[in-house]
Parts: sequence; C-alpha cells; structure tokens
Amino acid sequence: MRLSSLADYAVVMMSAAARHCGSAARLNATTLADETGLPLPTVQKLVSRLSAGGLIESTRGTGGG
Repeated sequence: MRLSSLADYAVVMMSAAARHCGSAARLNATTLADETGLPLPTVQKLVSRLSAGGLIESTRGTGGG
C-alpha cells in the first residue's frame, strides 16, 4: 500500500496526538511539530484537514489547541 507524504505525516501526527489523549492540557500545532519533527506549516495544514474530516477537534485563538 502506498501513502502520499501528507497521509504518512498525518499518521505520524495522529500517533503523537494519541499519546496525549486524556491529558487535561490542549495540544497545539507547535508542540506536535516539535514532537514529530514535521514542519510547522505542514502540521497546521494537517490539523485543518483532520479537523474538517472530524478526526480531531481544534480550537482557534490563544486558548486553542
């Protein structure tokens, strides 16, 4: 099975997010980028797409994550 690079990055990012599941703190794109080694613009794009697909919940603004 072949995955596009964005699909591969999405799997890596979702795995990182799952490790934080259940914690009270919100996880932001910068933390995900640091943890996974993915570029921040790519993580931001994936957060947007995964949120639109209903796979993650995102909140904009200062308290967002």
